[in-house]
Amino acid sequence: MSAQTGRPNVVAPPPSSRRIDLARAQVDHLRNDPNPVWMRELRQAARLTRTPVILAVITGVMALLICSVGGVASVATEPAKVGAALYHVFFSLAFAVVTWVAPAVAASTISSERSGRTWEALLLTGLGTPTIARGKFLASFTYISLYIVMLSPVGALPFLFGGVTATDVVAAFALLFLIAVLSVAFGLSISSKFASAAVAIVITLLVAFPLSIAVYLLGGVGLSFAAHDLWPAVPSGPPVWLPAAYARADFGLEYVTFLVAAPLLSVAVPGWFFYEVTLANMAGVSDDRSSGLRRWFLVCSLLLCVGCIVSIGAVPGVETPIVGLCVLVVFGVFAAFVFAGEPLGASRRVQVHWDRAKVGKARRFFGPGLVRASVTGIAFSVLALLAVAAAAVAFNYVRGGSGDDATRVVSFAVYSCAFLLFLFGFGAWTRARSLTSAVPRVLLVGMLFLALAGPWLAMAIAGILSDGSDEALLVASPSPLYVFVMLDKIGGTEQELSLIAGAVAAAGWGFLGAGLLTAASTRARRIVREHEQRLTKLDDVLAAEDNPQPEAALEDEVAAQAPSGPASGGQAPQEGTE
Repeated sequence: MSAQTGRPNVVAPPPSSRRIDLARAQVDHLRNDPNPVWMRELRQAARLTRTPVILAVITGVMALLICSVGGVASVATEPAKVGAALYHVFFSLAFAVVTWVAPAVAASTISSERSGRTWEALLLTGLGTPTIARGKFLASFTYISLYIVMLSPVGALPFLFGGVTATDVVAAFALLFLIAVLSVAFGLSISSKFASAAVAIVITLLVAFPLSIAVYLLGGVGLSFAAHDLWPAVPSGPPVWLPAAYARADFGLEYVTFLVAAPLLSVAVPGWFFYEVTLANMAGVSDDRSSGLRRWFLVCSLLLCVGCIVSIGAVPGVETPIVGLCVLVVFGVFAAFVFAGEPLGASRRVQVHWDRAKVGKARRFFGPGLVRASVTGIAFSVLALLAVAAAAVAFNYVRGGSGDDATRVVSFAVYSCAFLLFLFGFGAWTRARSLTSAVPRVLLVGMLFLALAGPWLAMAIAGILSDGSDEALLVASPSPLYVFVMLDKIGGTEQELSLIAGAVAAAGWGFLGAGLLTAASTRARRIVREHEQRLTKLDDVLAAEDNPQPEAALEDEVAAQAPSGPASGGQAPQEGTE
């Protein structure tokens, strides 16, 4: 028996190289020794009397609303259409409940520990920040899962009218659980940043409300038209189109790419990012808070690059590679904001851990450091863009496409690479001259707005924009949005002039970014070197205090350092004598 748990001691199986045995051992470990933070949170939630009341009220309100909508609509509409309408209404409301309640519940987990002054006691248990983060996540996800399970009987009401299948309902509930995973991870990342639960909840809801509405309109209503064009059996317009697409779309490369890989990437990429942000916020100032985010960036860059290449192979046309390149550009811009908060160098504590673990140069390169982070972001962003562009050109050649389509893809990729180089360089330059990570990010937002809208606003003020001529549009070439104008001009009479203007603007962004990155590298190295020198002097002072010299040895050292007299044994010359 175990003295701590009161359960029989479980003998761990011998180590094995077989994947099945390793997975079985991991499952046994999770079953016999679950996350202690998760268990504590579940016991606390079970003792609250308001939990079943809240669940019952939400379920009752949802049932009354769906029944009332069905009763009103069934008077003048056929039952099949009523069932389909109830299906979309119910899962739209369930989406709102999950995306609004789940982040709010998760936002009060870690922040409540800090406001209640129990965070230090939780750290003293020795569980480690990853275990605590996983426990808080599992507790919040379990709580939200109760909402989804309680709402499941209401989701069966559309079957009374018809128009939907069991596959549609099951797939929709599965997607709700995936959305709940992402929503809980988002709320947990906000909670790890603030010390007040009220502030964390307010900020989480302020971000969750507009973001969920945008995802609902763009990912639901907007993408339904694209799905209908790709698979005519999928209806266009209804917001909950993805569950129906699983049953009605034709299986093939497009099915696997857009209905399996794309939804999983949409959850895995931001979910992993929120997890790494949570760990970074929970760690100390002198801890390594950069390696996890760096691994996330590297892996996600590779996944997005492969996904874009597969999409280009699945869907022909010049629009697909342009959309893929836009996704990579947005991801690169987001990475520039993330890396703008990097420390100038690794702390002494991190360096000691590296020395003890005998970490190699490759792993140290992906550790904390502003310049290393910026170089990594530039390198992988540019490589991903160039790889997708090369794949698009290759597919265009195999399919017998026109040379103008290849020119459009290459032009877009080159301009994007140059502008991303500028963004990373500007972020590193501002971070090397500021004491906090908020200032460079705010400046990066302002610079991004000026770069995107500045030339157009200047043209509007000067009256050039209303001219509408091709020569007038060349003034807007420094704006990254000009690349779409350049794509439109390719194949026409103004192709050469627009390409020259775009190439000059791209070269300007690239040279400016390289110069800013060089200046940031020089300043960061100087600051790190001066900091190391101060630490070395402090170590020498502390060592001298710990090992005081004897008085006699100190007098001998002073006498040895004193200036000696003339060789004749006389006194030293007076000041001012020759």
